[in-house]
Amino acid sequence: MNDRCDRIASWLEGLDRRWIFLVLAVVVVAALLSGVSSPDRATSVVQPIYDRIENLPDGAPILLSLDYSPSSAPELEPMAEALTQHALLTGHPICYMSLYPTGNNMISRVEERIITREFPQAVPARDWVTLGFQVGGEMLINSLRDSLTARYPTDVTGRPLRDVPALRGVRGLGDFGLIVSLSAGQPGLKEWILYAGDVLDVPLAGGCTGVGAPQFFPYYPLQILGLMSALKGAAEYEAALARGHPEFTAANQPATRGMGPQSAAHLVIVAFILLGNAGLLLRFLARRRSP
Repeated sequence: MNDRCDRIASWLEGLDRRWIFLVLAVVVVAALLSGVSSPDRATSVVQPIYDRIENLPDGAPILLSLDYSPSSAPELEPMAEALTQHALLTGHPICYMSLYPTGNNMISRVEERIITREFPQAVPARDWVTLGFQVGGEMLINSLRDSLTARYPTDVTGRPLRDVPALRGVRGLGDFGLIVSLSAGQPGLKEWILYAGDVLDVPLAGGCTGVGAPQFFPYYPLQILGLMSALKGAAEYEAALARGHPEFTAANQPATRGMGPQSAAHLVIVAFILLGNAGLLLRFLARRRSP
């Protein structure tokens, strides 16, 4: 019995890591090809963002700041897409801006993939407006508190903001029904909290990468009304949107589809961790029973 435990333990300890990578690759590819998804529901941290948009006064504009680069897009872009669809489904004009130099490209991707394809009836300047990237970080936010035109005299197409119906009645940041920052780092959600939300008491929500979530949870629920964390948070928001708006179809839920392969990968990793610990346990038992 001791010899058998020792052999199994030796085999587990000597397992080539390439087998682990191979099994992980096979499982993820199989999950992708099969289209397996992971149905979710909105938690108490994500649901308030959905509820806020649902309960906004008719036509209240939403400011969406895409504060991330392409490297963080897999986690944050599904949030931007879901928020865009929710705003347009409920008739709230959406205003895009960014604190990141790559923000204009990120905004263009969302416009092309969601507004152009899913809402061909949407009218520029009436249903959405793009202010784009401006340098400055927290100083940019400071300057926008009293007047958007202080740094954005026109939108990205050159149209004066006074001629943009989507921003009718909006002078500064405090006039938006909701501000959402999808943040991959600095400048991002933290700067929006410190220089906009805390100062103006404007409703503020956010989305962040998985590694960034711990630093933002202390701000909930007093300084931010909700927080979406990584692909899981995006999938939760999609779940809330799918329940509230049946027209939001499965084809428009990239985060929900992505959670299937991600969950499968996590199960494989946990399985190998358990196998590794089983090997240590068998080795321990073999040594205790040996004379």
